[in-house]
Amino acid sequence: MGQITVARAIATTLERAGTEVFFGVNGHGNWALLDALVHETRIRGIPARAEDQAVQMADGYWRMRRRAPLAVVTTSVGPGNMNIVPAVATAFYESVALLVLAGAGATHWFDRGGMEESYRHGPEDWVSVLKPITKKALLVTRPDTALDMVLRAYHTAISGRPGPVVVQLPFDIQNTPVSDALPDAAPWTRWHPPAPDPDGIREAAELLASAARPLIVAGSGVHSARAWDALLALAEAAGIPVATTATGKGAFPESHRLSLGCIGRAGTGHANAAARRCDVLVGAGTHFTDIDTGGWTLFDIPRRTRLVHIDIDVMELNRAYPAAVALTSDARLGLAALGEAARNAGARERADWLKEIARERESWERSVAGDRRSSRSPLHYARICTDTAAVVAGFDPQMPVFFDTGHLLSFAPPFLTASSRHVAHDGFFHRMGWSASAIIGASIAQGDRPALALIGDGSFIMGGTAVATAVEQNLPLTWVVLNNGSLQIERELMIRLYGRESFCDYRRKGSTALWSPDFRKWAEAMGAAALHVDRPGDYAPALRRALHARAPTVIDVEVALDVEGYRSIWYPYPANFHEPWVPGPLPAGGAEPER
Repeated sequence: MGQITVARAIATTLERAGTEVFFGVNGHGNWALLDALVHETRIRGIPARAEDQAVQMADGYWRMRRRAPLAVVTTSVGPGNMNIVPAVATAFYESVALLVLAGAGATHWFDRGGMEESYRHGPEDWVSVLKPITKKALLVTRPDTALDMVLRAYHTAISGRPGPVVVQLPFDIQNTPVSDALPDAAPWTRWHPPAPDPDGIREAAELLASAARPLIVAGSGVHSARAWDALLALAEAAGIPVATTATGKGAFPESHRLSLGCIGRAGTGHANAAARRCDVLVGAGTHFTDIDTGGWTLFDIPRRTRLVHIDIDVMELNRAYPAAVALTSDARLGLAALGEAARNAGARERADWLKEIARERESWERSVAGDRRSSRSPLHYARICTDTAAVVAGFDPQMPVFFDTGHLLSFAPPFLTASSRHVAHDGFFHRMGWSASAIIGASIAQGDRPALALIGDGSFIMGGTAVATAVEQNLPLTWVVLNNGSLQIERELMIRLYGRESFCDYRRKGSTALWSPDFRKWAEAMGAAALHVDRPGDYAPALRRALHARAPTVIDVEVALDVEGYRSIWYPYPANFHEPWVPGPLPAGGAEPER
């Protein structure tokens, strides 16, 4: 029996656990980890240009797989570690499992205030920053327990509700020799999810059997549990229409006759109509955010609608709405059990209910047809999303398509039709620029497959340096940058509230014209191809050309500034901020727009 360093022990164990890729940035705090991962394993290493982008690449990787092995991220110390905070928060609130191995200075110097030590409230206390936004964040203090702590952290990330874990490894511990008799990693890379209580399932099935207007709402927890088949089986067995949240988009085939698309502020008209009128609602893997519920005005729970809520995290049950049946369960096991019980209880398709929804669908499709086919120039967001979906379906229906936050969140949920389950939005934390780097991890997870990001100009400025990494890795990625020189969704709502905007429009001093950097030159300077579109008829051909080139390409698309965000439901901000607020349905006729 010999000895190897802690860093090599960790790297070797991760390789034996099946790890395929790691992302990171070099800094003096993680040299030993990088040396071991790069030179002592066959794990593919992707050098990112910013630490937050490395985390977002691992995020995109997970969203394509939703199971072990995890992608690993390694960062340095001080500001390098601090840079990951918002990206880790995004992963935490979207239940994205990943492992961050962060560096630290040598323990010999702890609490002396050495270079980049977070020392003022305790010796190297950086992990305290991460604890509210991770499943676990810890500092290794002994070389002989380091590997055990990494393995336990790995298991924490993938078990229960998935999430990010952070292990900080001081530099001296990384370099300390330990035994080369390494444990079998397999027990830490497997887990069995919890199943629902049988009595609760029977009660939920009886509710569905008695329902006249049942509805299922699927959130990102369906993706996390890989519960797609169980969801489809339940819907088809009982003839229940299915809507998804924006982060659950693609969890149910949008071409299916029972699909309603997305619900919420930018949901389809028929999905929101069904949400208002349903008498029994099955919520699977969703915590009913304000975006998904129109500020908690869409569902009339519990007065008109009884809720069956399935979630692996007991803390999410009864958070937004009181449930008639609350089931702590993995979404796959919960939906599978409910599907079987609903069939046995006699739940069946309600023809009148589906006809009612069909009429709402036809009405909504007529109302948005003009926007989908808009010939205006600069381009309409709805036309871009519609054409993107059509091009992707024709080129590669399984291609990852990620859309960023901002004005896109007002259009992609209803108009970017998902041709696969590989359509994703950054989610609850709405981090600008996420998609620019996340599609790198998504592409790698699918064997360097083409991937596409729809991203606003404000978001691209924040995250677009990820193009350099895609060029270095020769990945066939396309970024569609919707460019109008403004933070448009903020602009629109500020004008509604205050009659003017602040810090939304970008102009050069002394000029009244809106301004953005030249994104074509930006792309070319980083080694990518660049295209420009200013007419709607040119967009789909340009996108096809970019995808067929199978090389990093940025498409700079001029979009209209005066296109108001699509809203299927407006919900009011308080007119009087001293008035108490309670959730509940809107009064007849709806609410005043957000102003």
